[in-house]
Amino acid sequence: MKKMNSIRKKHSLALVVALCMAAPLTLAGDLNLSGFLSVGGGMIDDEDSPGYGGYDEEDLTFDKNLLGLQVTGQVNEKITATAQLIARSETDYEVNAEWAYLTWQASDSVKVRAGRLRTPFYMYSDFLDVGYAYSWITPPREVYYLPFNNVDGVDFYVTQTVGIFDTSLQAYFGGFDDELTLGGALSEAKTRNQMGVAGTLGKDWWTLRAAYHQAELTVDVGNIPISPTTTMGGFATTLTALGYPDNAARLLVEEDDAVFTEFGLNIDTGRFVAAAEYVEFDPGDAVLSKNIRQYVMAGVRAGSWLVHVTGSQAKDEATHPEAGIPANQAMPVFGSTNVLIGTLQAIAQSQVTERDVLSLGVRWDVASSTALKFQVDDVDNKTTGDQKVFSVALQTVF
Repeated sequence: MKKMNSIRKKHSLALVVALCMAAPLTLAGDLNLSGFLSVGGGMIDDEDSPGYGGYDEEDLTFDKNLLGLQVTGQVNEKITATAQLIARSETDYEVNAEWAYLTWQASDSVKVRAGRLRTPFYMYSDFLDVGYAYSWITPPREVYYLPFNNVDGVDFYVTQTVGIFDTSLQAYFGGFDDELTLGGALSEAKTRNQMGVAGTLGKDWWTLRAAYHQAELTVDVGNIPISPTTTMGGFATTLTALGYPDNAARLLVEEDDAVFTEFGLNIDTGRFVAAAEYVEFDPGDAVLSKNIRQYVMAGVRAGSWLVHVTGSQAKDEATHPEAGIPANQAMPVFGSTNVLIGTLQAIAQSQVTERDVLSLGVRWDVASSTALKFQVDDVDNKTTGDQKVFSVALQTVF
């Protein structure tokens, strides 16, 4: 198995501790150190149902913890270096470098960055791990679901006032190599020629956002089992041998042209808050489903309290890897081409998620830079039924 890029190498938690101990010394120079922390837990009402959001027990567990440190150093008058290290309880507090880039401040409104960057998929992408920065414990999982959020490359970022509006534009180019767990199997994933643009338009209490991304996506799905005796790769080999190489190619995810689009709205008048996002992921010719996801949130702030309700939805569409195979044709071993068609349709359908979630949340700013949050999610999964998830988190920045 290939090793991940050195920027993603894992270190021990001792590195984070050492940085904290060294903070008084580093701050005396040209380094700026900041951090964020989230301590959270939750439970579901029925552990016989599938888990949601990482929770699968009826007992309350506190295993959604995160510690992040961000270090920024001034290289010279125009260039700074930034690194963000994060340790998560889900990975036994192994430390990952989420960000590691150089910034050239070309002017007051224009900067260019190169290195490991956060991919601007979503409205909250830049501070996705900083739970204190938004109302929920985590943003709606139906929309914020992509398993990879970083890109190794270069971007161009400009902010400008146009008439009475505040605007921003970010364009980037790069790629990534990562590992994903699919169907219980560890799979390597990568993008090449990944590029995108994201822009905002706002004034006072509202901001509109739109983004477009495209990439050549490759995911090693060959080892994913589709039956006790067959894997995706094995079935693709069979399809090719039977004279259906195009269908075999659709079954595998190899340099497929994938497109991701997003539209968002954020409102904060001080007393009233609201947010909405709509995203689509089109996998091209791959067997992965076409993802259609959205949410709408509204809330009211009273003093140090914020109460909010969110409706989110995942309504994916299955692709058609069986297209082109004639039905009802006799064939050896399988008996009929209908077996091939049915198997491909079942594989495509297994990639589909259909789920509605209604969330009620409360945020209490207990002190400066510290928030205590409670949330109840009513999950309606179209294939596995209903369940409720209860979660709590204490989140802070420092």
